[in-house]
Amino acid sequence: MLSVDDEAQTAEVRILEPPDDVTVGWGTFAEGEEGQASFSGRGVDELPEVGADIVLTWIGFPDEESSFPIDVYDWETTVDFYASLDEVHEVRLTASMLTFMNQTADDLVADFADDPDLALEARTDDDDLVLVFTSGQLEDYRAVIEDSLDDYVTSLRESDEVASLKIADDHTGMTIAIAPALLDRPVLTGKAFMGIPGMCITLQAFDGITDWQFDVTVIDAETGEEIGHATLPEESLTIG
Repeated sequence: MLSVDDEAQTAEVRILEPPDDVTVGWGTFAEGEEGQASFSGRGVDELPEVGADIVLTWIGFPDEESSFPIDVYDWETTVDFYASLDEVHEVRLTASMLTFMNQTADDLVADFADDPDLALEARTDDDDLVLVFTSGQLEDYRAVIEDSLDDYVTSLRESDEVASLKIADDHTGMTIAIAPALLDRPVLTGKAFMGIPGMCITLQAFDGITDWQFDVTVIDAETGEEIGHATLPEESLTIG
């Protein structure tokens, strides 16, 4: 929605390309076309908000060229539309998750606004971040996080300061055997004790977990003794 005139019951709209995995009659407008949509006289009680991505239903026939202005007789948000297809998935990143990852819900909402293809919706709920995905978007975003996690794990395992690293299959903990020199390398330390837990709790959120925890066990690679243990976020990790 480019602009909305509530008094005239009209709006200026831009046609977006529909997703490839949805079969529905979208009309014959080309992607990027702009023009006026009229909501008057069709029983539409409320107009969409400026900037919203919506699904319009208008008068027309599949075998005819669609042209502006169009007479709208129904509309719904993209979230509601995908919900009707059972394709909507809501993910909540709680305030405690965001605090651990040194992020804020407002900043992440702005990030998602810069790339609207990532999710149907990103909004704040108090200090939580709520993300709404289609099945395809959720699958793609999960793959991004999993690939990043794999990269971090690989780089740590290839370093001389890490003897072994194991992450729980359900992403609720890790055991890492280190040489003391790891603590003198801030990039590797950040990957091990901030990056990996952060990505794992994000994957927990994708699985619907909001009451998250992440168990960290640190082993001295030379002696085999446990030199650190904590269950995040209730405990803080001390190594020594």
